Amino acid sequence: MAEKAKGYRHHKTVVALLVIACVLAPIAGTAIWINNQVTRTDSYVRTVKPLASDPHIQAAIAANLTRTLFANVDVAARAREVLPPRAKPFAPAIASGLHNYVQQATASFLASDQFQRLWVELNTRAHKQLVKLLTGKGGKLVQTKNGQVVIDLAPALAIVEQRLHDRGINVFDRIPASSIRSTFVIVDSKQLEQGQRGIRLLKALAIALPLIVLALIAAAIALSQRRRRTLLQASLGIAASMAVLGVLLTIGRSIYLDQIVGPNLPRDAASAFYDVLVHYLRLGLRIVAAVALVVAAVAYLTGPSKSAVAIRGRVRWEGAAATPFGRWVAERKNALRAGAILLPLAVFLLWSSPSLTVLIVLAVIAVVLLLAIEALGRTPAEYGTPTSVT
Repeated sequence: MAEKAKGYRHHKTVVALLVIACVLAPIAGTAIWINNQVTRTDSYVRTVKPLASDPHIQAAIAANLTRTLFANVDVAARAREVLPPRAKPFAPAIASGLHNYVQQATASFLASDQFQRLWVELNTRAHKQLVKLLTGKGGKLVQTKNGQVVIDLAPALAIVEQRLHDRGINVFDRIPASSIRSTFVIVDSKQLEQGQRGIRLLKALAIALPLIVLALIAAAIALSQRRRRTLLQASLGIAASMAVLGVLLTIGRSIYLDQIVGPNLPRDAASAFYDVLVHYLRLGLRIVAAVALVVAAVAYLTGPSKSAVAIRGRVRWEGAAATPFGRWVAERKNALRAGAILLPLAVFLLWSSPSLTVLIVLAVIAVVLLLAIEALGRTPAEYGTPTSVT
C-alpha cells in the first residue's frame, strides 16, 4: 500500500514537471529569439533586410520622405514667386503634380539596389542603437519617443534630394537634408515602455529558461517508472506548446494591426513588418515542434506496444537478424541508435542556413535509420508478446 502511494506521488510529480516544462518552452524559445536579435548583428540584419524590398514598406517610406520634403518647403508659394500673374492660380496644381512626381521618384530609388545596400548599412550601424532602443535608452539612428519606435532616414532623404537635383528639381536645395528630421515610425504604442521591460526580462532569461526546460524534462524521465512513455509525453507536450505559441503569434498580429499601428504606417506595411519581424521565430518554433515529433515517433516505434511491434514487424527483413550482419547490429544496437540520431543532428548544426525542408529530410533519415536498426538488430526472442507502452 505504501509503495502504491509512493508511485502515485511520483506520477503526480512527473506530470507537474512535464506541465511546467511545456509552459516554459514557448517562453524560452521567444527569449532566445529576442536575445539573438539584440546581441547578434548578423541575425538582426538578416531579419530586417527583406523589409527594404517589400513593396508595402517601400510605399510607406516613399510617402514619409515625400511628406517630409514638402513639409519643409512651401512648393506652392515658390511656384507663385516665379509664375506670371495669370498663371499664379495654377501654383497649387503644380505643387500637387510635383508632389506625385517626387513620390514616384522616391519609390524608384527605394526599389533600387542602391537603397537595398543603404538599408543594410543603416541597420548594421544602427544595431548598437537598437540595443539601447530595447532597453529604453534610444539612440541616433533608432529612437524611442512618446511611445514610438522610429528609424532615422536622413541618409536616404539626402540621396533622394540629390537625385531630384540631378533631374532639374532644385526647389528643395535650400534646405540641407541633415537639418530635416525624417523618421519612419515602426511602432506607435503607449504600451511600448511595458514591452521594453518585458523584453529586458526575457533577454536576461534567454540562457536560463532553455536549461530549466531541459532539466525539468530530464528530472521527469528520471523519476518516471515508465520512462519511454514519459519521453513520448514530453515530446508531444513540447510540440503542442510550440503550436500554442504559433497561435499566440497570430493573435498578436491581429492586436498589432488593430491597436499599435500608427498613422505613418499603413496596414499593409504594418502587416509586412510584423511578418518579416517574426519570421525566424515562427521558423524556430516549427523546427522545435518537428524535432519533438521525431523524438516522439522514435520513442513510440521503439517501444513494446502492440502497434509499434506490428509496425516493426512489417519493416523487418525476414531472416536478417540471423545473419552475421544482423548479429553485429544487435551487439552494437545502442551505439548505432546514438549514431542514427547524432549524425543527422551534426549535419543540421553544421549546415550554414538550414531550412525547414532540410530539417524534415534529416528527421526522416533518422527515423528510417532507427527503424532499420530495430529490424536488423532484434533477435527472435525480442519479438515476444507485445505489451503496453512503458
